[in-house]
Formats: sequence, structure tokens, C-alpha cells
Amino acid sequence: MTKGGSVQEALNDLESGEILSREQAALLRRIYGRELFSVHWELRLLLYGGILILTTGLGLLVAKHFASIGHLTLLATIALGCAACFAYCLRHGGGFSRDGLPTPDAAYDYVLLLGCLLLGTLQGYLELRYQLLAQYWNWWLLVSALTYLLCAHYFDNRLVLSLALSTLGAWLGVKTSLLGAGLWDGTLRDNALFFGALVVAAGAVQTRLGWKRHFLPVHLHLGVNVLLAALVAGVAPRATGPAYLAGLLLAGSGSALYALRERSFAFLLYAVLYGYLGITIFVFNRGHWSSEGGILYFLVSAASLLTALVALHRRFRSAE
Repeated sequence: MTKGGSVQEALNDLESGEILSREQAALLRRIYGRELFSVHWELRLLLYGGILILTTGLGLLVAKHFASIGHLTLLATIALGCAACFAYCLRHGGGFSRDGLPTPDAAYDYVLLLGCLLLGTLQGYLELRYQLLAQYWNWWLLVSALTYLLCAHYFDNRLVLSLALSTLGAWLGVKTSLLGAGLWDGTLRDNALFFGALVVAAGAVQTRLGWKRHFLPVHLHLGVNVLLAALVAGVAPRATGPAYLAGLLLAGSGSALYALRERSFAFLLYAVLYGYLGITIFVFNRGHWSSEGGILYFLVSAASLLTALVALHRRFRSAE
């Protein structure tokens, strides 16, 4: 007996036993026959892309035509748009809660995201036009990050939480670079390690306290990536390379164990890819490789890595 036949027979039995109504059984048959399918994530992706395109276009418009349009007109338009977004979200939802809040409608999350991005655009324009903080302009990033963090918890929005944590990391990076630190030098690398560990720890503590448990994946995805990237950046120098490689393997192992426990392939992917990159940098910086040897290494290792990832992904899929 085929799987399709067994499903159809099970639906017939449930319908004849009056466990399912005729309409429910007909709906399930249509879903199983792929006559009905969800476009939920496709629509969310389109909404997210539309918000990003809109805010990017607005930023380009402000940068290119602010003189001809007029400063007060631009400020008023951006401020009104931002206020309208927050007014919509306050009217339809919001409120501090330890648990997740139901989303009032499909547009709610993206209206809030648009309002936060417009707020950032407004702050940037104010600084560009009036230089309110002058050489301390990077503090705008901190103000934005804390505002986004408050909005994320009040409106229970993971998109805005991602924006808040990313903006906080940007503030830390810009603040460090203004002190004369180059890309991934010691100071910036150490700050990235601190930030990644802090984001992961904050998510773990928040979950342990029972506050917004569903925010944990956002913390982990960002924090683990920043942490592993910073460890990979420290593998190259000969003096600190072994210590950073050991830290990378330790952090990668933790990510892999979490992936196995939670059945989340993404964290296993992070562990494998960052680990492969770190080991490759370490090996090539401490050995004398011919061109043929380097090509052979990448061909064999990349093929092995891809094969292993495909096999692991299939195991994760079969276990679901």
C-alpha cells in the first residue's frame, strides 16, 4: 500500500467515523494533494524587503535632495511617518509581558520596523544637518539601540530586537574604531568577543528568568556568529593563534552540542563553517604550501565538508 493511499484511507475512516466533518476532510485532502499551500514566509520576506527598499530610498533621497526639498519639510515628513507607525502599533498592540504577545495583523511587525528605521533616519538627518553631537555622533547609535531594545520588548518584536542588537554592536565597533583601532585588530577583536558573549549570556539569563523566552534564538544567532567570527580573526597572528584556535574549537563544540540538543541545523552549520575557516587559516599561516598543495587541500577539504554537511542535514531532516 502506498503512503498516499494510506493517508486517503485514514481520512476516509476519520470522516466515516464522524471524527472529521466532510468539509474538514475535504480541506485536508486538498492540503495533502498540494492544492493548497502556505505563502506565509514568502509574504513576510516581501514585506521585509519592501521596508528595507523604502527606507534605503528615503535615505538616498535625503542625502541627494535635502537642499532643494527643504530641511523643515524633510524633518516634518520623516517625523510624521515615524509617529504614524508608532501610533498604529500602540493602537493595535503593545504592552510589557513576560510571554509572547499575539500579532494583531500581518503588517504589525513591519510597521513597527519601519517606524524604528524612520527614527534612525531622523536621528541621522538631525546630526547631518545640525551636528548636535559633533565628534560624539556615535552616541546616536547607542541611543537608537536602547530605543529599539525598549520597542522590541514592549511590542514583542523579534525583528526590532535583531535591529537593536545589531545597532548596539555597530556602536561598539564605531566607538572602538574612533580610538584608532583597525579592522579586526586586538582591541576591536576583543570587543567583538565581549559583545558576542554578552549577547549570548543576556539571552540565556533572560530565558532562565522566564522573560521573553522566544527571544533566545535571536540572541544566539547574532551572538554566536559574532563570537565565532572574532575567534577566527584571532587565529592568524602567530602569537595568539593557538589560543584563539582553541577558543574557536571550544565555542564551535558548544554551538554543535546546542544544535544536536535543539535539533537546529543552523548552529551546527556555524560550528562547521567557522571551524573549517579557522583551521584553514591556522594551517596555511604556519606551513609552506605549494600552489598545487593549496589547490589540492581546498578541493579535498571543500568536497569533504560539503558531503558531510549534506549528510548531516539529511539526518536532521529525518529526525524531525
